[in-house]
Amino acid sequence: MKTQYLSAKLLLIFLVFNLGCSKSDDGADSQTTLEQQFIGTWKPLKFVIVCSDGGNEIENYSACEQTGRLTISSNGTWSETYFYEYVDNMCEEDGVDSGTWKIVNGKLIIKESEFGEAEVTFFEISESTLKVGQYDDDFSCGIDNVSSHYYTEYVKI
Repeated sequence: MKTQYLSAKLLLIFLVFNLGCSKSDDGADSQTTLEQQFIGTWKPLKFVIVCSDGGNEIENYSACEQTGRLTISSNGTWSETYFYEYVDNMCEEDGVDSGTWKIVNGKLIIKESEFGEAEVTFFEISESTLKVGQYDDDFSCGIDNVSSHYYTEYVKI
């Protein structure tokens, strides 16, 4: 009887400890998870403009443009190769950008070789989808020129 009581008590302590101490309670653990989700190779799918009046403008990338890649490395560097479909369906590399990245308090900060450091103001990520863009007061869309934000949507490959 004492052994069963002791076993039940140990099981209860184990459950309380493990259920009470989830990783999501610690900001550092969720930060690491966000970084881990971000690291990898991403294929561009579409460019989206979201108007505050509810209208969206979506430009799906062609098969050629989707051969481009955004590569996020664990050492804090990134590079992106762009492709463009020219006349006669010729698909050619259209440029390469690179720089460094960091995530601070859930916000993505990038540094490009040419333009310096900037905070990405629109950043959403899941295990397989990445949306990176900007809220832009100088950019408007729709008939009434309402405010908007825009982003490129990627899928992890």
